[in-house]
Amino acid sequence: MVTRSRAGESRVPRCLWPIVVAVLAISMVAAAARPSEAQRKKLEMPPEVAALYNDYPVIELVTMGIGSLIWERHGHIALCVRESPREGTCYNYGIGDYADPINMASGFFRGDKSFWVGPQDPSSLMYGYQAADRTIWVQPLPLTSEQEQKVIAKLKFDIQKEHRYYAYDHFWDNCTTRVRDILDDATGGVLRNLEVKSDGKTYRDLAREGFYGMRIPLLITDFAMGRATDRVPSFYEKMFLPDYMREAATLAWGIQPLVAYQRQGPPPLKDGPSGRVILLGLVLLLITPAVVTFFVGRWHTAGLWVPIIPAVLFGLAFWFLTIISPLPYIRWNETCLVLMPIDLMLVVGPLKWRRVYGKARVVMLLMVTALWIIGVLKQPLWPIIPLTLVPALLVGFGGAVRERISVWRSAMA
Repeated sequence: MVTRSRAGESRVPRCLWPIVVAVLAISMVAAAARPSEAQRKKLEMPPEVAALYNDYPVIELVTMGIGSLIWERHGHIALCVRESPREGTCYNYGIGDYADPINMASGFFRGDKSFWVGPQDPSSLMYGYQAADRTIWVQPLPLTSEQEQKVIAKLKFDIQKEHRYYAYDHFWDNCTTRVRDILDDATGGVLRNLEVKSDGKTYRDLAREGFYGMRIPLLITDFAMGRATDRVPSFYEKMFLPDYMREAATLAWGIQPLVAYQRQGPPPLKDGPSGRVILLGLVLLLITPAVVTFFVGRWHTAGLWVPIIPAVLFGLAFWFLTIISPLPYIRWNETCLVLMPIDLMLVVGPLKWRRVYGKARVVMLLMVTALWIIGVLKQPLWPIIPLTLVPALLVGFGGAVRERISVWRSAMA
């Protein structure tokens, strides 16, 4: 029986005190016997993994899953050196000025050394990616002492002020390829010599996988990334992505990655709408005023400006990037054959020259379409071809069409 004291608190009868003491004693023993979270994780380690931590230093490959921001959509990676159970340093090759994304993007397109490598405390590194709800995998690598020293020497060399900066390239020189090359060089080509059957995915396909659910970035991969990304990479080249680097480490050294943190949000999408049909619908909407005003016979030039303005502006942007950027997948962009700044000639200048230019552009765009159909051109250009083809048709052949319409109307009358 439980009674109430004057203060309103519960008071246990004396006869029950022995039972309460016994329960508390059992609880304390059980708590002492229960391993801590860190101990539990250590106990769950496979024996071959736990054995690696008996001999320091230990080189850890740390990979992170996708995040919500556009530059987080392909994951991340770091190499960590554990000198002891409580001491270590992680080397992050993906440091940039994310507080100033415009300047960072400008440096990327120009090929400037706008990214750098820096050391980080392992706990702070883990905390940052856990706070962003990004899955974290840790793989201790069974390297020899000589290989470990080569890795450590390279990492310490790279963080020196005169060596830390590099020109980021998403496919061929990024945070993951730097880690890949360090491990491959230290082990005499273990990663390079892995033989894995190709799945036929191109660089463009691999880039698109990170952007499922984001239509605008997916369209950017269609039109801002040129034909260099339509090549199928080798398995070694695929290691520009952290997921493939983690898979390669598993194949090369037989160590399964340990999940240090599991993403709590929804899993990454495996597929999704490309946005191409919506873009085509927008293009058809833009060319409608040009077609309507042509057949009405009034305000035709004003109607032409509606599709020409976006075509010229985007053409100017793409041509500018091809001129300033050293990146091969930016320089050789088939979109530049469709969107050209000089298409302004369709609405500016003497009518005679506008018609000549319109006919030339029609021939060029039909050739582009044919080359795309037979597979010579690779980029998915079909949603944007009508944006310039229709105005070029109306300007180049509109006069002849009007004459035929007039003859037909006269004959009907």
